[in-house]
Amino acid sequence: MKIAFVVHDYRRREGHSRYVVELATRFAEDNEVHVFANHIEAEGNSRIHFHHVPAWRTSALGSILSFAVQATLHVRGEFDIIHNQGLCGLRGNVFTAHIANRAWHRALRQAAGRLTFREWVSGTTLSGLEYVFYRTARNVQLIAVSKRISNDIRELYGSRAPITVVYHGVDSKSFIPARQNPLRNLVRAEIGLGEHEMTYLFVGDLRKGARQCLEALSKLQSGKLLFVSRSAEGSYLAIASALRIEERVIFLGSTGQVERYYAAADALLLPTHYDSFALVVTEAMASALPVIVSREAGAAELIQHGVNGFLLDDYNDSAELAEKMRAVAEDPALAERIGHAGRRTAECHSWDVTAAETMRVYERLLPEHASVRGNSGQPSETA
Repeated sequence: MKIAFVVHDYRRREGHSRYVVELATRFAEDNEVHVFANHIEAEGNSRIHFHHVPAWRTSALGSILSFAVQATLHVRGEFDIIHNQGLCGLRGNVFTAHIANRAWHRALRQAAGRLTFREWVSGTTLSGLEYVFYRTARNVQLIAVSKRISNDIRELYGSRAPITVVYHGVDSKSFIPARQNPLRNLVRAEIGLGEHEMTYLFVGDLRKGARQCLEALSKLQSGKLLFVSRSAEGSYLAIASALRIEERVIFLGSTGQVERYYAAADALLLPTHYDSFALVVTEAMASALPVIVSREAGAAELIQHGVNGFLLDDYNDSAELAEKMRAVAEDPALAERIGHAGRRTAECHSWDVTAAETMRVYERLLPEHASVRGNSGQPSETA
């Protein structure tokens, strides 16, 4: 089978980029795999054919639009499968929905009270483009990374194309139980954590619940909170200072080795207002950390409350979050039981499973669509 992946960036560090790396690496063992991307970290994989796609990357919206245009022009030749990540291009017969922008921006407006002008422009533009695409898409297979994304595409965009839910995988070999990780004591010492000091971890966009985490921590007498994020931290430092907990909060910036901080932590917090999946949740579960997650995250679909994680009924309720943080701090046996149950769940959702389920989506197309020729202008007519 000849497969083309279209993605903005090919690298392991985040979201849909990691998703393509994991699938492309596996599929290249038995198929001819091509990757069309703007930024490429090839990892020395000689089995994959890489193609650079130019893009104007001075802003998020400009990057998305310019890449989509260029990718549509650059994906040439005959492929059995052209697998796009969202609106990365218009040539394709498989599209994975990693986000529904209309749902994301609605939730962001509700959580923040308002959108910035840039967020409003980006949200309006991308939501409109997604609406047109998903509403008119025919003869394609859609993959949603969670049931919530599948529902959003159906309800907000009126899509009639077949949608298959395929959850993201997790690498249980890279993310090992935190208390068994040989890096644990070293990383905790580097950060300045006490040997037995309860440590909570937040990973990702700070808009996805950092304020609630700070407010919840202020309700506890002890414990520290680590933030791993590339978001600007200034306003959150101000909140920590106002709550008089600045000495219990550590902002670590972004990292390409997030597994180090899972090793150092005792629990993961993600009281997000919206997340299509949230890989950080399953990575933390694979690290045997008890996770405290809002029901607004797609990964919450894998969690049974009180069994393999904790679910927040109200993402905005810092008192509810503090209650669950206190529970895992005061009952180590409970935290250990939840963490190990989460690990078992993560082991059932490997990238091998994700790849196998994705290949079954491809196979549904092959009897009717022997090849995808790069000369069709509309995704609804690509075959």
